[in-house]
Amino acid sequence: MLITAALVIASLFAPKAEPVAIEDLSFLAGSWRGDVFGSLVEETWLSPEEGNMTGVFRMTGEEKVDLVEIMTLTETDDGLMYRLRHFDTALVPWASEVDGPIVGRAELIDEDSVRFVMTDPESDVEAIVYDLEGDTLVATVNFVSEERDPFRLEFDRVD
Repeated sequence: MLITAALVIASLFAPKAEPVAIEDLSFLAGSWRGDVFGSLVEETWLSPEEGNMTGVFRMTGEEKVDLVEIMTLTETDDGLMYRLRHFDTALVPWASEVDGPIVGRAELIDEDSVRFVMTDPESDVEAIVYDLEGDTLVATVNFVSEERDPFRLEFDRVD
């Protein structure tokens, strides 16, 4: 009980995290390309504009496009929100996303890193983290289950 009270008191006096502004994520802007399990992966983010960044992702393997994603980063009253939706090439959303996109809230780690913490308690994804390491953008998908290893994608800047 004493430990719980101490944690509550400490959280009340802890410095509050500054809200994430869309401009904080301008390091994502540009075109990126990588390789995952022999498939070409490409991700492009438009520069921040009017509280929004929009991104697209494409995975190509075996001479065909396997996957398309559309992503948005939007400033809202609830913070900077990340939304992602998977599609086939006819822009039909995945069955698991028919009712809406995957949603996460941005937490800035530092000037070149951001974590998007998923807001759906039913999600099997805990967070997606982007880190800029020189001219390489690393995206890591962290799962709720400790039995699943994080999934890491590395993209090289192409623009």
